[in-house]
Amino acid sequence: MYIQVIVPLKLDWEPVYSVPEGLELVKGDRVSVIFSGKEYISVVSKLDVTPRDGIRESEILPVLDKVDYLPRITELEFRYWEMTASYYLCTLGEVYKSVYFRDQQPPRKWTSRDRSAVATLTELSAAQEKVYKGILDAPKTVLLQGVNGSGKREVCLRLAASAMKEGKSVLYLVPEIAFSNTLEQRVSGHFPDYMLYHSGQTPAKKRDVVLEARTGKPVFVLGARSALWIPFKNLGLIILDQEHEASFKQDSPAPRYNARESAIMLSTLCGAKVVLISSTPSLESLYNADNGIFTKFELNERFNSGEAPESVVIDLGAEKRKRAVSGSFSLKLLAHIKNALEDGGKVLVVCRAKAAIDECWEELEAIFPGAAGIDFVSPIGAKTVPEGEYALIAVLMADSILGREDFRSDERALQLFSLLGGKTGLLVIQTRESSHPVFSSARAASLLSERKVAGYPPYTRLVTVSMSDTDQHRLSLRSRFLMNRLREKLQGFSEPQILGSGEGVIRIFFKRDRNLQPGKQALYREITSFEQQYSCHIVIDVDPV
Repeated sequence: MYIQVIVPLKLDWEPVYSVPEGLELVKGDRVSVIFSGKEYISVVSKLDVTPRDGIRESEILPVLDKVDYLPRITELEFRYWEMTASYYLCTLGEVYKSVYFRDQQPPRKWTSRDRSAVATLTELSAAQEKVYKGILDAPKTVLLQGVNGSGKREVCLRLAASAMKEGKSVLYLVPEIAFSNTLEQRVSGHFPDYMLYHSGQTPAKKRDVVLEARTGKPVFVLGARSALWIPFKNLGLIILDQEHEASFKQDSPAPRYNARESAIMLSTLCGAKVVLISSTPSLESLYNADNGIFTKFELNERFNSGEAPESVVIDLGAEKRKRAVSGSFSLKLLAHIKNALEDGGKVLVVCRAKAAIDECWEELEAIFPGAAGIDFVSPIGAKTVPEGEYALIAVLMADSILGREDFRSDERALQLFSLLGGKTGLLVIQTRESSHPVFSSARAASLLSERKVAGYPPYTRLVTVSMSDTDQHRLSLRSRFLMNRLREKLQGFSEPQILGSGEGVIRIFFKRDRNLQPGKQALYREITSFEQQYSCHIVIDVDPV
């Protein structure tokens, strides 16, 4: 008998192997094979295959052995891998490699734990209760938008308790490990038997989660994006906290998936409900809600969180014209800092980059001796600031966060300012562009309108093609040649707009119509052919962020 296997490599085809007499295999079994002189643990994808014409039986290598200590891949997993490879333009081998690096060694002795589906219920306000019941009845993916402190997570924990009461498992995804650390205490208060799954866990602990999920017993898993690949037997609810965060997107290696879209793909296979929560949803999610693809619910009142935080935007240009600026700080901002310190509060200053922190510290140290009570951080570091630790958060040179080159920069700035505003009582932003749409009352609507006029996502789908080469001149020639080749070959597929600079990066904007997926597949075929023809390395990134 001959079988076809998925090898954990970037292969556009699946090699065929012979099965030794007496070795019984079924689809999904893990087997050890030799490919290109190396041994790999692979997956049986097809049985009773016919070798291609012209190949001699002696040229077909035998399977070395069945890997009994690894669980069989389920049909749902196969279908999920295929959807992922098709959407993100990669091979099944790359998906398999990314998913199953975790359990290539024999697991330690493991015994399933009895887990209680009973959870301590969160007490909800009338507004929260209404949203909770609405989400239960919603047939589609749900977008839950709410102001900071409105109790979005409490609603989701109640949904989780309801799912587990029905014998279903729950997957609660966060964009980064730091977010899971802040949520653990809240989750543990309601789900004492919750399990963690992220890169900070040991391989043994992650394997325990996988094996527990395979039993079919209801489990609550709090994890990062990689937890989407856990083979749950009865997944009923997927929650994405801070769904707008770019960290939900995998940059490397392939598959370069976004947990948001991948969660929705998975839900179509297993019937789980997906709830996306954010105070500043991604423009993609807002677009989907506006067009009826998602069902949107809103929580606009703070729940047991005191007064709403205040935000102040200071026009730095106007202050300079009034000679009301000292170094990097307007006199208005210095007054806010002084008031916060005198009231016994701490102050956080967000500088445009780490290199600017020393300069800002020296300026404030001269005004406030020792800069006692004042901390400094870059925009990236500001995301993990604990909630409520600072009475005042000040953002300097906000113009540097508002982008010029990347069309998503304004969206990221809006999300950052909203996040910081929810962590403090007063957020002060200094900018020379106080009239920018990010600071208007209709912020998201303005940004969506700009995207529509420009033909950018979410009104189109973007795929970037990045080529690398040690010779810059050769890179320029090849990238321009490839760009022209794509313009010729992709005609008729969603009328794509193809842009490139000759520096190795090509951007393809596809229309959102029924020709989108065929166009992406045509793109993949051309890129694969080009790679083989010119022996170069090319990276395809679908829906880059």
